[in-house]
Amino acid sequence: MKTKGIIVKGLVLWTLLFVFVGQGCALFKRRVLLVPREPGDTLVEITDPKLLPKFSDNYNRDSLLRSIDNSLEYYKKVKSNPYGFHMDGFSHPALEDTLRYFREGLSRCRNSEEINDFVVKNFRVFQAIGKEYNGQVHFTGYGTPIYDGSLTPTGEFRYPLYKLPADFKKPYYTRREIEERNLLKGNEIVYLKSKLDAYLIHVQGSGQIRLPGGGKAYVGYAADSGHKYNSIGRMLVMDGKISEEDLTLTTLIEYFKQHPGELDSYLKRNDRFIFFKIVDYATPYGSINVPVTPMRSIATDKKVFPAGGLAFAVIEPRKKKSSWFQKTGGVEKSFFVLDQDTGSAIQTPARADVYHGIGDQAMREAGDMNTFGQLYYLLKR
Repeated sequence: MKTKGIIVKGLVLWTLLFVFVGQGCALFKRRVLLVPREPGDTLVEITDPKLLPKFSDNYNRDSLLRSIDNSLEYYKKVKSNPYGFHMDGFSHPALEDTLRYFREGLSRCRNSEEINDFVVKNFRVFQAIGKEYNGQVHFTGYGTPIYDGSLTPTGEFRYPLYKLPADFKKPYYTRREIEERNLLKGNEIVYLKSKLDAYLIHVQGSGQIRLPGGGKAYVGYAADSGHKYNSIGRMLVMDGKISEEDLTLTTLIEYFKQHPGELDSYLKRNDRFIFFKIVDYATPYGSINVPVTPMRSIATDKKVFPAGGLAFAVIEPRKKKSSWFQKTGGVEKSFFVLDQDTGSAIQTPARADVYHGIGDQAMREAGDMNTFGQLYYLLKR
């Protein structure tokens, strides 16, 4: 994955796949067997109007327009798909045309009914096949953390993030090998208060660092070691330390505050290691090298979904104890998104990660999003 400060998602802390059967009438009614037209297709066109979702958007229109403009900038620069996704109709010119037409039409729509009519009449709708062709997509959230830190080591700031070493090639050494053999000495770029803070920036792939003098440093993704990602959240669940229902970013952080002696052993069970670079902008960029927008940018597997494409997410909150569930009122949410990022744990047509923004509140809400729904992609007729 390459980017100008990309976020290596998250919350990839939770990569368990949960199967909910019969929970939530709206989700259950739309669940159908999706049979791809060609072997390897990960999207299926929905031609029966009765199976289409209601195209209603729960978030700010201005943020959607900004995110569309970001994808249009990508299509100006990149004329064909470099990631391996290939399906009839989803060429970069067609995706660009779709965005321009949608943007123009959206500006004329006065309410949700007009938006829905505009989409149904003017766009082909393709649904992600999800897990086992049932259209079920697991949605999680990610964000950009802000932590206190320093550009030089001190007694308070002792846990570094590293730049790419001169001998880097994939696969590189594992996390355990890197740490136990101190292989990256001399490649430090910033220091944090705790090892968990440093690791969570590894998970998110970017971060903002508050410096002692009052300034900020911005770190972005440079590369990963090429090894498999293993979620410490999943490890805690599998070890019976945290229940599936209670697993959020907040509970994970709290667990290691109460059991600091266990952190090292869990971290070393994740072989993947992330390298960073200092960047000169505060807004994180996604894998297609454009800024990501809160609740408008998603991270997906770019081998199975179209980079930069216009999509529509239908998400049913399920964790009743979570702040995200409470904030959304415990009801289904739907909104248009742009496919602008990717992540090491966001793989297969059954996964999507929604960007929530920068700072503590965004990180809490991202950590609480752990639910299922459907994901649709649009093409202009």
